[in-house]
Amino acid sequence: MGISAFQQNVLIKLGGAEYLLLRKISDTGWQLEDTKTKRIVERELTYLLREFAEGKLTFVPSGRSALCSKAPVAVPPEAKLRRMYVLAALKATTRTALDQAITEVWTETKCPAKPPNHSTVYRWKARYTASGNDVRSLMDDSDKRGNRTSRLPSDVMEICEQSIAAVFMTRERNTLQDTLNDALLKVMRKNEMRPESMALPLPTRRLIKRLIDDVPAFDKHSARYGRQEAVKHFRCVKGQPVTRAPLERAEIDHTHLDLFVVDDARSLPLGRPWVTVCMDTYSRCVQGLHIGFVPPSYLTVAKCLKDAFLPKTWLKDDYPEIRCEWPAYGVMRELVLDNGAEFHSDSLEQMCFSLGIEMHYSPRKKPWFKGKIERFFRTYNKGVAHGAPGTCFSNIFDRGDYDPARHAVVTLSTLKKISRLWVADVYHQKPHRSLGISPAQMWNSNFRPEDISLPDDPNQLDVIMGRVDRRVLSHKGIELDGLFYNSPDLFQLRCKHGSRVEVEIRIDESDIGHIYVLSPNTAEVFKVPALRPDYANGVSRWQHQIFLKYHTRHSDVDKGPDGWLQAKETIARLIEDDFHLKRRRSRKRVGRYLEDCKPAVSRTSSENEIPVTAQLPVDAPQLTYIPTVPASTTPHTAISEHDAVGDLLVTIEARDAHA
Repeated sequence: MGISAFQQNVLIKLGGAEYLLLRKISDTGWQLEDTKTKRIVERELTYLLREFAEGKLTFVPSGRSALCSKAPVAVPPEAKLRRMYVLAALKATTRTALDQAITEVWTETKCPAKPPNHSTVYRWKARYTASGNDVRSLMDDSDKRGNRTSRLPSDVMEICEQSIAAVFMTRERNTLQDTLNDALLKVMRKNEMRPESMALPLPTRRLIKRLIDDVPAFDKHSARYGRQEAVKHFRCVKGQPVTRAPLERAEIDHTHLDLFVVDDARSLPLGRPWVTVCMDTYSRCVQGLHIGFVPPSYLTVAKCLKDAFLPKTWLKDDYPEIRCEWPAYGVMRELVLDNGAEFHSDSLEQMCFSLGIEMHYSPRKKPWFKGKIERFFRTYNKGVAHGAPGTCFSNIFDRGDYDPARHAVVTLSTLKKISRLWVADVYHQKPHRSLGISPAQMWNSNFRPEDISLPDDPNQLDVIMGRVDRRVLSHKGIELDGLFYNSPDLFQLRCKHGSRVEVEIRIDESDIGHIYVLSPNTAEVFKVPALRPDYANGVSRWQHQIFLKYHTRHSDVDKGPDGWLQAKETIARLIEDDFHLKRRRSRKRVGRYLEDCKPAVSRTSSENEIPVTAQLPVDAPQLTYIPTVPASTTPHTAISEHDAVGDLLVTIEARDAHA
């Protein structure tokens, strides 16, 4: 910066307004004139000095001192050399003395170039003194003599700009040479219509490059790579929210694992599973983890969050190989999500409201707003998937001719064990680059077990995390996807609130053998079993929709009460046969089907569960199960049964993705 003094006709900025030091009225007093209103005020010098010391008063460059527009950066050698000529010129009073001073400096510096002209040194001197002896004024060549306007006709410049817009600024990312060739062709075509004496000069590569360099970098990147990529490339992160303890803020997201897995029983490749992770941003500990073939949905989010809320006391019983504790669990205060459809569901919002979790959505297509979990996915893939047989690599160009499906040997159950082992014994124990200590140490040193927030009743957690829906309770009970649910508790509920009452239900989509019914205006929750437990127990809602679809489309399936059981057995047989086919089109969806297959659980062991054979009160109407089947069914066509099942899997999965 330059230097200034409290002198007459000097501009100052005070209180957001500019003033001119008009005149000095006493030894300690000044008259100041507002440059806009021309109002004159009087201020004491002591007041001006105090405001200057506090940073409220600054001097405004005026006249030739405004030529100094350079930022306070490192001074280049050229500016230092010019300053030496200027300092020598300040002592010269005549033309002869100035030439002699220039020669002496040139000889002393041993510069190989010829010495500057006396007029050039005089301009440097004038600018240096006008800027308040600021060396930055010698870095600016804006007053250099010569013609600075373009020497090319406006027609040529217009053609070059058109070629840049049409060829270079496109998503095809054409080269500078392609742009030059297009401009040359257009100029030559235009010259064909002109006399030889009026021919336009041909543009050069240097001209095209200069015009391209004049285009803002953001506009160039946006035109060649897309606006979203430009926003990501030129993003400005002003800092993440500061957390002071664990469980203040957590991030959750999904990713496709860079690894092909095989079926546990048949050792045939299924595909790449999905991984859902919930991470504490303060300690970088993983709170919850879910791995499976179910695409991102509320079900996968609920399973991951349930794993995040509850302590991992079962971990070493299920995986004895794990040596270290998994310390991270509990209910977080804030949850950061992206804009996926699964994160905008009413069920997730209701669950967060029930547990006092505040939801924060990152802006659209800006993953750096939850960068900690995005970076974890890279570390997770590198530690678990990359290097293992069946890896598909993170970049298709790194794969080469490697066939991940052919080399896959890791089963889904083994992958779950490896993931838990890697997180507990490796990731949590290894010093984190940003923290300086391991995530487990960060959690344990800043949190006591008594400070961890937990759900009041873990038995009610399935109720809170179930998918929210509303149904009308009638004499048939509650109908859901063609299945009926009823119990003595629902009979008492109808007797209290009316023969037909609308109730809120919660659905565990991983097991439709039961639903939860919330009593209106009370805190009571009833667990209601399906009237066909032999079919519904252990069946996921996604599987049930497949059975329902198959039952509807095929005329050879029994349409009576046992029709769904027949469809269930038929599809299981076709799924088994499909593994022996060479095509892999639906292997991942078959993997999802097999993942949902689990043995039915007895419903009579808990006092909160109603036995299926429980009798209703004597005065209650008897209930008979009647399956809901659409009136019109599609006849069985000549297509293969395997193709029909594959189409069903694709159709149901596509519908779930848009739900």
